[in-house]
Amino acid sequence: MHNERIQDKKNMWNLDNEASNHMCGEKDKFMELDKVIRANITFVDHSKVTIKGKGTILIKLKDESHQCIGDVYYIPTVKKQHIELRKIVGEYEIKMKDLTLTLLDTKEAMITKVVMIKNKVFLLNIKTDVPKCICEG
Repeated sequence: MHNERIQDKKNMWNLDNEASNHMCGEKDKFMELDKVIRANITFVDHSKVTIKGKGTILIKLKDESHQCIGDVYYIPTVKKQHIELRKIVGEYEIKMKDLTLTLLDTKEAMITKVVMIKNKVFLLNIKTDVPKCICEG
């Protein structure tokens, strides 16, 4: 049970309305990573971090299908993963009402509903996966 909580914590992503980009601090979550991309970011609290790459993360949906989150900055010092809500608006419909965020697909089917926790944060458990290649041997 304790290990499940630790694993769930690793899978928690902030659905962020204030970030300017998707961010992840765990290199092993990336299926593709361009390490040439380098830059510095200054957060609202004036703390600074270094971007050490940009890539794509493969996520596993509840129905066991997969989807990619692209243009994710790799920032090793970031402790929580962030999905920038403004960057997914074209792909999904986002509704916020009574401290609840509802994410709908393009056919308006509900993907998830998340209740806001302290500090105006919406946390979503997103499981990542790695692509598997079937090669002829």
